[in-house]
Amino acid sequence: MPNWCSSSYVIEGDKKEVRKLFGIMNRLERRKKPAVKNGFGTAWLGCLVNALGEDWNKIYCRGDWSNLEMVNDTVRFTTETAWGPCNEVLDLILQKFPSLSYYFLCEEPGMGIYQTNDGEGKYFSDKYRVDVCTPDEKYQCEYFSDKSVMYKWLEELFGQPIASDDDIRILVDNLEKKSENAYCYIDEFSVV
Repeated sequence: MPNWCSSSYVIEGDKKEVRKLFGIMNRLERRKKPAVKNGFGTAWLGCLVNALGEDWNKIYCRGDWSNLEMVNDTVRFTTETAWGPCNEVLDLILQKFPSLSYYFLCEEPGMGIYQTNDGEGKYFSDKYRVDVCTPDEKYQCEYFSDKSVMYKWLEELFGQPIASDDDIRILVDNLEKKSENAYCYIDEFSVV
């Protein structure tokens, strides 16, 4: 059983090519039966590989897409894929539609994968993911594009001053003393 990676994608470029890609993906997911037999359904990434004229056995495509939409001449969707992002499928899209480019943000907590290729934050400005369990076992997960805003949120949540990474280490030590189940994990998205 794999760990599942959640990724968000935005594809931009020539409007005609963007619309054509959206049309292919939209038709595939509206089918009653998948274009290629699989365990994921009509929105399996292998169906897209097949529709683009390539062999899904030769391109890593273990997962599916959802939330497909057109927004301001971009195609946007999310994927759930095994172990990590399926960027081989996105690279294939760029081969078939040379004017297009893609941005993504992915997270797979089990393997500690937090990545983006959107270093400037054009579509994905999140840089930090904070996963918290308070001593009274309330769970929260929030995303931040700025450390100072993240520090302020933690300060308000826990009622103690947080202005640095050292303050967070003190917070974590205090949490662990209050409850063995309490935690505060901060993951930073790396730019790849």
